[in-house]
Amino acid sequence: MKFRRSERLVDMTHYLLEKPRILVPLSFFADRYQSAKSSISEDLTIIKETFEKRGIGTLQTVPGAAGGVKFISRTDRAEAKEAISELCTLMENPDRLLPGGYLYMTDLIGSPQVVSKVGKLLATAFADREIDTIMTVATKGIPIALATAAYLNVPVVIVRNDSKVTEGPTVSINYVSGSQKRIQTMVLSKRSLREGA
Repeated sequence: MKFRRSERLVDMTHYLLEKPRILVPLSFFADRYQSAKSSISEDLTIIKETFEKRGIGTLQTVPGAAGGVKFISRTDRAEAKEAISELCTLMENPDRLLPGGYLYMTDLIGSPQVVSKVGKLLATAFADREIDTIMTVATKGIPIALATAAYLNVPVVIVRNDSKVTEGPTVSINYVSGSQKRIQTMVLSKRSLREGA
């Protein structure tokens, strides 16, 4: 089935957004839409310009026979400032203060929109680096780690406070908890990270 240009643009945009940091050969799109590579290249230029103008990210072109294009998610400075300002406003509400000086954040961490914004901000900070994985301890940071990993298209590794038989051999370290001032243990499955990661 032959795609019209408008259909190609929508489908290509969706495809790239769903697969950040994955190199997609131009021949893949040419075959998918039964279009010439020159037409695909023009379409990708339109998408790239729109992404950059709207602060969505950019398309990185890799030349050569094994080359192609990949979407790199980014937040522009104005959007980042706005998102951080919104978060600060939400968090400075005096009703969030809990006994012991803690801050109630469960509603924020449970909000897909908030977590996605934070994940995109963190992913932007690492957009130009090769990242193997996102690692977090088994706490409230897991949703943010998952959101960040989605934008960087890398796996998430969760460091636990005890070993699980389903994770196989583990490595553990003891540390002094900052908030509780007692010795705690962190456990990492050996299979969760490849050597040299």
